[in-house]
Amino acid sequence: MAGALLIKSMDAIFEETAINGNQPYRTKNDIVLKYSESIGKGYWQRAFLPDGISIDIENNEFLNHIILEEPDDEGWPEIGFRLSGNRKLYSGEVMQGGQNFLCLSDVGRGGITEWAGNQRHLKVDINLTPEMWAMLIHQHSQYLSPHQQLPLFGAKNAPHYELRTTTPVMQSVLYQILNCPYRDFIRDIYLQSKALELVALWLGQELNYRQVKLSTVKLSPDDIERIYYAKDILITNLHHPPTLLELARQVAINQRKLKQGFRQIFGTTVFGYLHDYRMEQAKQMLTEQKLTVAQVAHAVGYSHLSHFASAFRKKFGVNPSAYRQK
Repeated sequence: MAGALLIKSMDAIFEETAINGNQPYRTKNDIVLKYSESIGKGYWQRAFLPDGISIDIENNEFLNHIILEEPDDEGWPEIGFRLSGNRKLYSGEVMQGGQNFLCLSDVGRGGITEWAGNQRHLKVDINLTPEMWAMLIHQHSQYLSPHQQLPLFGAKNAPHYELRTTTPVMQSVLYQILNCPYRDFIRDIYLQSKALELVALWLGQELNYRQVKLSTVKLSPDDIERIYYAKDILITNLHHPPTLLELARQVAINQRKLKQGFRQIFGTTVFGYLHDYRMEQAKQMLTEQKLTVAQVAHAVGYSHLSHFASAFRKKFGVNPSAYRQK
């Protein structure tokens, strides 16, 4: 592959010494490593929290396509949330921004993994002890399939990854973690609560996924085309979006198929998609264009600035002004 860089050890990606950095919630108990300038720019951080919980943050941009070949290793159970950037996992699957995975297995995680070059990679991992995972699974086994429970009962051949779509609510909590406003022991309590909130959201999503999978409607190619048409109608009518009934009539599909089809294709509800699109467009406009917050709010369909600011904070964890181009 042209422009690819083959690396034999994860250690080669980082500088030799840890850095203090400017991360907003670092404490003396955290590990923060800077990526080598020959590789790219950015940092990797591990925040150690009470009860054996830790949060890893990967925030970087590589100069080249990175291919890492690592020996087998063991790791604790984790849920990983990729906010941006594409990475080919050890399993061969490609994880994209907007996806999350559950990795419960304690078998060796070595092999080949790849990061796309010239992309911003932003990822948050929630790590729990095996004991805590066992407690969660034993008390709430209905949230996980028997296959997903195998690693905690001694099995060594369970799959590493179960890819899912990250919901807007999950994204909101992730940005709250990345923009933690507290320090010291209050910061630790806050981040621990957000980590457990993400675990709860993931478990709820998994239960919903399994239930929906059992009752999924079959979509024909024509149905899929109509659902994409419904998506186009939504994003071209940000100021006056149709009701669910009106939208279903416009694309000539029944409401049940429209709702379930949206969940199957886009991983969210009809108006959850519209809300998420509005917020992403707003963030892009604030970052790239010389517009006021009020102008951006109007552009994405909000008539009240306070409602827009509240929705933006809920999704990204900061006020809209934090993204405004200086």
